[in-house]
Amino acid sequence: MILWNSYAQALLEVAPSRILASLLGEYELPEKWRHLSSYPVTERPGLEKFVLKHPISAVEKPLEKLSNFWFNASEEERRHFIETLRKAEESIARKIESADSMEKFARLWNDLPEKLEEEYQKALEGEGFENARDIAGELVHFPADPYVPDHDWLSRLDVYARLRDGNARLLRFKLSPVQGFIANARTERDLWAGSHILSLLTYLAISELWRSFGPHALVIPHLRNQPFFEHELGKELDERELQIANMPNKVLAIVPADEDVESLGEKIEDSIRGFLEKLFRAAWEFYGMGEFFEKKDVYDLTVRKYFSITVETVPLTKLDGIIEESLKAYLETLPDNFESEVHHYPELFTLLDQYTDFSSVRHDRSEQPGGFRCTLCGENLAIGGNDKYEKDGRVEYVKYKHVTEKWNDLRERLWARKIYDIKEKERLCPLCLTKRFYPRFYVLWVKNYPMVGKDASEIKAMAEGKKKELKRFRSVSEVALRRPTAEALKRFENGELKANEKPVTWYDVFLYLALDVFPEWRDEFRKPTFTGDKAKEFTDKLRELSEALRLLFERLAPNAEVFYVESLTDKEALAKVYGVNVDKLKDIDVSAIARALKELVTFIGEPPKYYAILKMDGDNMGKVLSGSKAVKDVGEYFARESTIGANRPATPVIHTTITRSLSEFAVKHVSAVSETHDAELLYAGGDDVLALSSTDEAFGLAYEVQGEFTEDWVGYEPLQGETRSMSGGILITYYKEPLYTAVPGVNGLEHLAKESGRNGLAIGYRKHSGAFYRVAVNWELFKGGYYSSLLREFKREKISRKLIYELDTVTWPNEPRAVLNLLKYEFLRHSNYDKKKEREGLIEALANFLWLVRNVRAFLTKEDLRGMENGPDESRLEEFNEEIKEVIVSDPEKPGRFRWEDIKALAEELIDGEEPHGEAWFDELSKRLSSELAGVVFKKQVHGAATLLKILLEAGVGA
Repeated sequence: MILWNSYAQALLEVAPSRILASLLGEYELPEKWRHLSSYPVTERPGLEKFVLKHPISAVEKPLEKLSNFWFNASEEERRHFIETLRKAEESIARKIESADSMEKFARLWNDLPEKLEEEYQKALEGEGFENARDIAGELVHFPADPYVPDHDWLSRLDVYARLRDGNARLLRFKLSPVQGFIANARTERDLWAGSHILSLLTYLAISELWRSFGPHALVIPHLRNQPFFEHELGKELDERELQIANMPNKVLAIVPADEDVESLGEKIEDSIRGFLEKLFRAAWEFYGMGEFFEKKDVYDLTVRKYFSITVETVPLTKLDGIIEESLKAYLETLPDNFESEVHHYPELFTLLDQYTDFSSVRHDRSEQPGGFRCTLCGENLAIGGNDKYEKDGRVEYVKYKHVTEKWNDLRERLWARKIYDIKEKERLCPLCLTKRFYPRFYVLWVKNYPMVGKDASEIKAMAEGKKKELKRFRSVSEVALRRPTAEALKRFENGELKANEKPVTWYDVFLYLALDVFPEWRDEFRKPTFTGDKAKEFTDKLRELSEALRLLFERLAPNAEVFYVESLTDKEALAKVYGVNVDKLKDIDVSAIARALKELVTFIGEPPKYYAILKMDGDNMGKVLSGSKAVKDVGEYFARESTIGANRPATPVIHTTITRSLSEFAVKHVSAVSETHDAELLYAGGDDVLALSSTDEAFGLAYEVQGEFTEDWVGYEPLQGETRSMSGGILITYYKEPLYTAVPGVNGLEHLAKESGRNGLAIGYRKHSGAFYRVAVNWELFKGGYYSSLLREFKREKISRKLIYELDTVTWPNEPRAVLNLLKYEFLRHSNYDKKKEREGLIEALANFLWLVRNVRAFLTKEDLRGMENGPDESRLEEFNEEIKEVIVSDPEKPGRFRWEDIKALAEELIDGEEPHGEAWFDELSKRLSSELAGVVFKKQVHGAATLLKILLEAGVGA
């Protein structure tokens, strides 16, 4: 049977009209459909309402309008209702059956929820049912099993339609390496290009899969409403959706058991490697490389063989033995004759995932010959890096001088064409040249998906025609400039100067100047509007700077780094900013730019030089699927809660539901939050996020992203739920630090957050001087705005900044109550409150500081144990730190342990000179470890809180 006909038949077998009829005992749902339930409810008590249970947290979402109708309707009204729904479902099925190609079926599948809702509403209104619109919307999200409603019927339909046609296999695709390829970046353009190329390459594999097996075959990622998928289908989209790289590098699909996996793998590999080779050839032709360098086979091999492309499968079948204890416990509770292959899915998926990872590391890249390496990645031979030439009748390899001269000649030729893609002193390998060209390909692809199928000459010709339409990104300096300075904030508060009713930033200045030269910049078309008592004076100074910069910006494009004094010491410094030789600046008056800039600096302060990189990742996805983390007893997913005695693992349907929610999170929610905080979102795929942000917005951005991730429901769409968590890293760094060192830095911070217990944020601050500060904290630290209130007290000078620099905890005794008293002493010594008139403010400020201390993560080291007289055995270090995690680290599955009210009560007792009555976290540490060990940890938390405040204040957070 044709695939879409089979899907239409599957829909008619299990749609809401059939499920409701089964409740009346008038229809028996197919056995394979029933086996896809998370658990069989053998004793079916009467239902009182229809609900959905969150697939992870089990939080309930009522279907109110449908419930009100159904449970108050007569038998006759219910049958009439079912008949009406049936007509709508048959109409949809006919449309699906009429598809005469996989692409048409894919369009119908993509729009299925909306089309179903329209048909239901039309049919119900035609028969005079009340609340037709609301009921129609709820029917689209109707539970696949009203007794175990942990997923909707459309999610199960996709899996059922795949399995009803016969035996199946799980297919795993993996593309690697990822982090190294992305991190090989000099600019934010390189960073974005690396992420986006990986997403597009992965999508090429996905395209082969859905065109072979249907879009419903994909489990990871879920394709419905996925921008890349919709772009291929020809749907009109907001281009900003396509700009975000949102494809994971691993794909999971359910395919027929008899599929020729070897042939499929070869087809996918040819698609990906062929596209990369074609893109490299287009780049070679566009930049005119052949005029300066000989084309060599090793260049094509470098591109073709760089990535490991792995396709592995396992049959979806019962296993003889189960390793995962939680899955084993679940299977033991299943009634006789219910256990099937789908219940072994978590173990099969884990085995397949591990085998795919193992296979991918066996990839053999092309061996790179000797010669000069690429200055961007340092891995591959640079183009021209081992050319030969003839001298005195002998063949010799090219010298450094000759390579440099050729790349300089190439740059000169490109600059004459007003192409500035290759910077001064750069020499690139074929792969990095392709990455540098990719933004030019992107502007073609974003308008027309079939560009992926064009040959190299066509791509080159079209890129030449769109030479001025290069995809632009905010540079890291532009990102840094978005933080308002203290001087600008003061002028805003005094009503002296505003930009669009907000404090003026140096980015407003930059945008104003850029739009003086270009009609559009970074998708902005309108200059900022400056108002306030000093607006005219400010605008006059701005015009002077505009005149000084106009020739430079017209010739070489706007560049925010010209605002930094070190860029204007002389023409050589300015040429370095643009990556050109000094001849390009022969008639630029650098001193005039510096003078005009100095006038603005006196008005709104020095332009900020630090920005933030944020990286986030969901925790424990493998354990969620196996049922050992975040999920609950399977009985809690029943419509009427029960206790079975085993956690619910993930069936293929639950996995589909979870990945659909991840797609929803990445595509809609992360981008919306990033836009609110004016961040530069580079990647949002599933539960991974990578973004650039101004330093003052980074912490709010991170907190809101994890907040969205842990939401249970948005309408009837589940997100990951309150029992899930994310870990993240924020690196604040100087604008001149190369991204190829900054990205590994933030990766390390994300890893620190996970190693310290997950569900937290690790923050690093790398100063231009070389100093580096870091601290890991719980997300609870950012709840309630307590840290913001504390920062405001520093700003008001009610608390001296000396506090955070003079908390010398090293000399404090290792006894928790002594640490607490010394902390109180130092806090009062550096505070400026009237203890009688401002008692409440003082208590709150101390409580806010203690809240920071409480949520800082600190652990013991071997050095700590060695430094104690008669110290404990070092072999117990891991045991101690696990106990510390139990006390300090927040766990979404154990809510309510972190209460600010308890901390405030402690602060009040301290201020009033009373002995604390309640048990604080350090008291619990003393019980679990010892008083001395608890004191060491407490001191580290105090030091960490001081470090955090130092970072927040210097980053301008809460300013």
